[in-house]
Amino acid sequence: MSERVTPSAEAARALRDIDQRRDQARASEQESRWVGVVFGVAIFAELSAPDFFGDGVRSGISMAVAALAVAYVVLLRTPRGGALLGRPTRLRRDEFSPRFVRLARLTILAVMLIGFFGASYLPHEPFPYTGTVVGAVLGATLILFGRNLQRALNSLALRGTGKDSLGGATYGSR
Repeated sequence: MSERVTPSAEAARALRDIDQRRDQARASEQESRWVGVVFGVAIFAELSAPDFFGDGVRSGISMAVAALAVAYVVLLRTPRGGALLGRPTRLRRDEFSPRFVRLARLTILAVMLIGFFGASYLPHEPFPYTGTVVGAVLGATLILFGRNLQRALNSLALRGTGKDSLGGATYGSR
């Protein structure tokens, strides 16, 4: 004889399934290791190339890095490209905390303004091979810690969205 399922048990199971799928989607929102390696090498190449080949290569290497960034964004917009980059799913915009999005945009704006206006006040190169050292540190940081940094940012972005609560009580708790 089959057990009879109550509507509340069915609803609780459905909510648990929804939470499980949401957690799976959030967990898959992470780049493949090779993407971090490619961008880490690109950062190193862009910053160190002028030290080894002269200032004439700045425009060429900058164009190559810009083309790489554009290709990355285009690939993220397609399902096959996202899967190639290790992101089989994309989170909806409403999954992200509005507070985090606002803070991230202000941080990016501040970094851009510092870069535009602060660069004119900094010495050109305080010591020989400055670009190589900075490129090596930034590239290695991205290669070695990129996935952990991305996981931490995703955790901050998805925290406090109110998606896990319904009137103050959580559903689908484990």
